[in-house]
Amino acid sequence: MPADRIALSPELRKALLDPEALTNPIEVKGQKYFPMKPVTAGFKAAVWKVTDEHGRARAAKLAIYEDYEDRSFLEELSRAAKLEPFPQFAKFIDAGLTDLQFPELGKIRFVCFIEEWIDGLVLEEFLTQYRDVVDSNFLLAYVNQMCGALHALQAKNLRHDDLHSKNVMLARPDPDALGSTWTVKVIDTGSLKPGDAPTKKEKDDHRNFIDQLVSIVNTIQARKLIPIIERRFINGSIELLNCMLDEDPSIALRSPDQILSHFKLAYTRACIPPQSTATPRLSLPFEYISAEHIADDRVLVDIFAQSCPWLEKVASRDPCLVTGPRGCGKSTIFRWLSLRAHLHKPASEIEEFSIAGLYISCSSDLQNRMGWIRTEAVAERFGREIVHYFNLLLAREILHTLWLVSLRADRETFWGLGKAQEEAVHSFILQSLQQARPLLQGVSLLRQCVEIVEGEMFQCHVQMLRGRNLELPTPETFLGDFTELLARTVTFFAKRPIAFLVDDFSVHRLAEPVQKVLNRVIWERRSSHIFKLSSEKYGTVMDDAFGATVDLTREMVEIDCGREYIALDDFDQKQKARRFAKDLLDNRLAAAGYAGSPEGLLGNSEWAEGSLGRALRDRRRGRNDEQYHGLECIADLCSGDVSTLLFVYRRIFEKANVNKTTTGKVPRRIQHEAIESVSRELIDAIRAHFPYGPQMHRIVAEFGNLVGRVLREGRMLKKKSRDRVPPECPRIEVDQDISGPEETLSEEQQNLARALVRRAAFIEMEPGRSRHKFLPTLRWQLRRVYLPHFGAALTKNDAVKWKPSDFKFFVTNPREACDREWERRQKETDDTQTHLEYGQGELQ
Repeated sequence: MPADRIALSPELRKALLDPEALTNPIEVKGQKYFPMKPVTAGFKAAVWKVTDEHGRARAAKLAIYEDYEDRSFLEELSRAAKLEPFPQFAKFIDAGLTDLQFPELGKIRFVCFIEEWIDGLVLEEFLTQYRDVVDSNFLLAYVNQMCGALHALQAKNLRHDDLHSKNVMLARPDPDALGSTWTVKVIDTGSLKPGDAPTKKEKDDHRNFIDQLVSIVNTIQARKLIPIIERRFINGSIELLNCMLDEDPSIALRSPDQILSHFKLAYTRACIPPQSTATPRLSLPFEYISAEHIADDRVLVDIFAQSCPWLEKVASRDPCLVTGPRGCGKSTIFRWLSLRAHLHKPASEIEEFSIAGLYISCSSDLQNRMGWIRTEAVAERFGREIVHYFNLLLAREILHTLWLVSLRADRETFWGLGKAQEEAVHSFILQSLQQARPLLQGVSLLRQCVEIVEGEMFQCHVQMLRGRNLELPTPETFLGDFTELLARTVTFFAKRPIAFLVDDFSVHRLAEPVQKVLNRVIWERRSSHIFKLSSEKYGTVMDDAFGATVDLTREMVEIDCGREYIALDDFDQKQKARRFAKDLLDNRLAAAGYAGSPEGLLGNSEWAEGSLGRALRDRRRGRNDEQYHGLECIADLCSGDVSTLLFVYRRIFEKANVNKTTTGKVPRRIQHEAIESVSRELIDAIRAHFPYGPQMHRIVAEFGNLVGRVLREGRMLKKKSRDRVPPECPRIEVDQDISGPEETLSEEQQNLARALVRRAAFIEMEPGRSRHKFLPTLRWQLRRVYLPHFGAALTKNDAVKWKPSDFKFFVTNPREACDREWERRQKETDDTQTHLEYGQGELQ
């Protein structure tokens, strides 16, 4: 009978699968093996689990003798011996002829192969029983181990010739072993052939391998809800599978080494946003006004100006709340402080940081997940789930950062992150989430942790949307326990507390009830970590769900970017602000490859009259307006809103047609026009703020008109030097006489006042005695970029000083309040109206 027609008869197959059929030992070359149970029966052979004379488990493959009549089984044994050094293959123990007696069939001769017993599951069974934990990490590890097996076969000029999924097993680890993992084992090497020998099989080893990968990919995709990183890797894997199937040998991906390399690259691309290996550049200096739009951390690091006046305070080891107008650079500072932004640098530069920053964006990571929770009742119902999701979000950032660190060559020498630390983190995550996942050898423990956490985040969000509570969410102490573990085990974190940089933690992102729930986590005191929050002014709730209130002087320091920038009474602070404005432009010009410099393009601010205030007061009809010009003047326009600086720079460059080759100075007249147009646009934009836009615009317009009119027409101020200077009063100061009753605002008036500060129409200076009611002590500075439209100076040598009753009158009737103030400040003999109008006229 031809060899390809030889097969087990139905009667013999049935007998080989009958546990009662084999009762006597199987003897091979004098060694006895005791049958334990039948495993499977194939086309030409059956497999039994047996034990040797010492009780060691073995696999006995019983192949029909007729299949070997024209060849020797010793050939297979010699070929299998070549694979002995490779752990991906089940080891051959011995082979020989044996005669077995069956009750109904009599004595039958077999060729018996004795192999290492593999306790585990074939790939098909594993994908069925563990489908919920088969993920991209599993796929990559499987590719890693199977490519090792295929490479070994090629190196020894062999092919398996029967490498279907039932001949690949996932070997179960010994439960008593430390750090045990599942491993891939290729079994049934009895059909090994020389690499160049012809085959009669429909599929070769390469095609069987592709089928196995397709099964794994389909298992992952069947979960439907999978994280975006995993989905990107699956899409990349499908592209690689198509390359592996290509019939053109010049294009097809067939080499095991190349297959493994391409899958690793696809995995890295999925986990890390693609970054060019070239020096990062901007195509234009004013791209990426918002830090959240910058995908490449290297670009952000290059254009960031470290002369930022409040950087040192934010970068300290103190918990802090960073407030300020939108566009003041809060997100940029937080992203710059994150470890991930600097992992492309050598250890010597990273060592300078005193904290280990981890950046979390509420707008991208929390708002879409928690934005539907608006009431205290809903927040109370899902309080544990809110905490759980927040814990997982921050844990994911820790784990992803650790994984990136693990890719560095100095992971152990500088960071102190070795295999033992990875195992400790992995164990903590599994125990905290009460999971026991099979881990395939070759899987990154940290990447598996990331995917476990991401899976938990998906499940938590889905359960909340379904109105269900979780049985075992993580507690409020989870992050503290995690960071303490890192501080104990990882050298880098032992020297630096982890700083969670939670960006835009504002009520317009997360409702007040959600913030109160999360404050229980944020305010927990641990030496191993701190929280740094950023928000709009009055955008953060200062108490928690239990009514406890945080003390901003002891537990969390407030850093108001607007207040920091406006502190121009301090000469050093003023110079810092101007240096920062110059560096901000200088870095962006360099990143975009522009030849010009800030000094060369804009020049310094100089006025023949001696100051901007005098130049504006002495302005005469018919002359070209050029008062607002130069680096110092542009820097002084900023009230902490860095985006305004970039807006002004961009408008000047547009009006002057500045390009990469421009080096000459932009005329003062063009700078003045650009600054005025920006000022006008930003004032007009106030009307759109909901819900108090029209009222806010009216208040700003009336006060701005007052400030400009007082400068140009008001009484000059006497100074100690006996010189008279123009009055520059863009600030409101309100003080209560403590001997009398206090005047307060109604709730609606308080909301309007709070909106003026939160939207940075006014910048609140040092906090007063009554922080929330805006009375009786208050210092408000008009946002300086508004002043050019009113023809006002940018500095302060005077203030509008009101009593609480005057301030309340101003909030309710700004025009009449400002008219009354003007009556007190106008010249004693006001016989001219030549300066009543400026630029486009008084703003109504």
